[in-house]
Amino acid sequence: MPDHSQRGMNSILRGLLVFGLLCGTCLAQTGDRLRLTTDAETRELVRQAEDLLTNGESARAYELLQPHETALAGDVLFDYVLGVAALDTGRQSEAIFSLRRALSVEPGFSGARMELARAYYESGNPELARPLFTQLLGESPPPPVAGVIQQYLQAIDHAPAAPQSRFLPYLELFAGYDTNANGSTDDQQFLGFTLSPDNVETESAFAELRAGFDWFIPRSSRFGWVFNAGASHRVNPDASFVDTTILNGLGGFNWQRDAWFGRAVVDGYWGSRDGNPNESYLGLDALIGRRLSDSWDATLGLRGGAQRYDEAIEVLDVNRFLYSVGLTRHFASRAQLSVQVLGGNDSEQFEGSPYGNSKIGGRLGLSMPVGASAWLLASLGSLTSDYDGLFFGTPREDTQLFTMLQLEFRDVLIRNLAIIPRVRYINNDSDVELYSYDRTELGIAFRWTPQP
Repeated sequence: MPDHSQRGMNSILRGLLVFGLLCGTCLAQTGDRLRLTTDAETRELVRQAEDLLTNGESARAYELLQPHETALAGDVLFDYVLGVAALDTGRQSEAIFSLRRALSVEPGFSGARMELARAYYESGNPELARPLFTQLLGESPPPPVAGVIQQYLQAIDHAPAAPQSRFLPYLELFAGYDTNANGSTDDQQFLGFTLSPDNVETESAFAELRAGFDWFIPRSSRFGWVFNAGASHRVNPDASFVDTTILNGLGGFNWQRDAWFGRAVVDGYWGSRDGNPNESYLGLDALIGRRLSDSWDATLGLRGGAQRYDEAIEVLDVNRFLYSVGLTRHFASRAQLSVQVLGGNDSEQFEGSPYGNSKIGGRLGLSMPVGASAWLLASLGSLTSDYDGLFFGTPREDTQLFTMLQLEFRDVLIRNLAIIPRVRYINNDSDVELYSYDRTELGIAFRWTPQP
């Protein structure tokens, strides 16, 4: 962006543009007159807003005009001044919509084109701003206006190159040992009945093959599309009845604007167990955050979707809603520590199902480099689920403790190969003993990410 010391020059520019508009002339000096259809009441509203803009009170000008947008959208004067007020208060997207409306009525209105070019530039889209600035410069504007246009064009010329698209495929082999591959109780009996071996804790070695890609497509320095997809298959030689295949993917976008940032994606997965499709999920995942300082971020995450099972176990079907409120502390060398409060609920979809529940919990996460080529990830959390229905005549509440620790050693043996030892532990404590279990998974992954 041009030096903010030029804001005075920009104010001169705006004064010239507004004056030209009110006099019914175009900055382009084409000899055509703007078709001004504004009634007296609207002219007075716009005049008051112009006075506020001239005095540097852009926020008050925006507050004066915005409530009238529904009624007056399409009026050239109103849309132009509203666009200026929106732009001066950091509302670039609103400014773009308003100024484009003005230009759709009066394509020759150079004042609106100038402000639209500025809005594109300040929203991180210099590729859209450049042709508008160039067109304006070819219309022989007054010297003060031409000087400001030149400053913007020079800023675009010297701006860092736009980020490039990144497509990163990967292939991973993960192998190890699982003390409870089927996530089941270690009791042999429940309510006097002998449980099937498939429903009793079963230890097994495992091997899992994963493949997929991450794809980021930036459209500007502030907005980019994100996609990823993956497939995995896991075999458990001593518990083959829980061999699983999973396909997953997501698509959406990341954005940032000043101190604000966020993302919104549609994501889902499809899974099969022992060769039989049995589970799927499709939902929306959104996050909005704000940088509080160079070291602190705050975030709010929302996630909702439909989790469905095959007909034999459709009693498990739920619509899921989850939220997270988080605070992250950034340290030197790209390390960060985060804390989150988690909550939400599952709403049962099968009549008479007891699987609806409410959730509350929390999580701590740590990410930090270790030495020159290793990365440490650690997490610790707890989630309590209070179920709506009765299980075998008993109310059910589960509290799950989960923790994970992994080290990623990069460029080991060959370039782009990472070796990742990982340990994960889950303890699920339930009022209904059938659902109480603990599980430890020890493994090592070999991940190859080919890069140019």
